[in-house]
Amino acid sequence: DFIGDFDVFCFRKITTLQVRKMKVLLILSAILVLALTVFSQTNNAKVEREIIEFRARIREAVKAKDRKTLERFFAEGFRHTHASGKVDGKAERIDFFIAGEPTIEDVEPDEIRVIVFNKNLASAVGKTTLLFGAEKRTFQWTGVFYKEKGKWKVLTTHATGLRN
Repeated sequence: DFIGDFDVFCFRKITTLQVRKMKVLLILSAILVLALTVFSQTNNAKVEREIIEFRARIREAVKAKDRKTLERFFAEGFRHTHASGKVDGKAERIDFFIAGEPTIEDVEPDEIRVIVFNKNLASAVGKTTLLFGAEKRTFQWTGVFYKEKGKWKVLTTHATGLRN
């Protein structure tokens, strides 16, 4: 029968030396996959730290009303969508910071999660509570960051008001 002949043909052709080579190859492949996984996680942790530190530098520049630094941090073509639906470009957003209005960028977030796409592209999702006079408002926000010539820049941000 064909199946029986095929089984005998397959098993007859594999020698003990070939089996040992296949085992070694399998073990080396497993080690390589493990090493790549560890390296990838280490690299992701590095990018996560960089984004959190970059957001802290943005916060410092907003508090200092440092227009020149903010212009370096925000990409050409930057867009921010306010909770109201209003959309600002780079210049309008920086003007908003300089005016001293409450913003998600000028306080430490309540929560933050960084999603790393690659070493030059990441997104952050967080929640921040702001004071508007005596009223507290919580916002969920997202930001997209990319690295250009070794420096992180903000590409776009969005904030949505949450019901308390």
